[in-house]
Amino acid sequence: MRDALEKGSSLLLEPVMDVEVTTPDEYQGDILGDLNRRRGQISGMESKGAACTLKATVPLAEMFGYMTALRTISSGRASFTMEPASFEPVPQAIVDQKFGESV
Repeated sequence: MRDALEKGSSLLLEPVMDVEVTTPDEYQGDILGDLNRRRGQISGMESKGAACTLKATVPLAEMFGYMTALRTISSGRASFTMEPASFEPVPQAIVDQKFGESV
């Protein structure tokens, strides 16, 4: 048992949020691009009339300042909600960037 613990490694997890953005259709592409830039994974899109609802999972660390960005992208016409979804491993490239290669 002790050998298994000594050979073990750590895994850094981050909270991931379910995000739902409601926007006029004309801003859909820009908002999708911004969510992708924030490491978001798009899980669905639904159109109702001239409005579109985008569903995605996005790491919480990438959501800080999102309301300001969303207002800018959509000229204040889009809104969003988010709620906790899960914890996922942080990509190794980001761990290395933030903490160096010692983690």
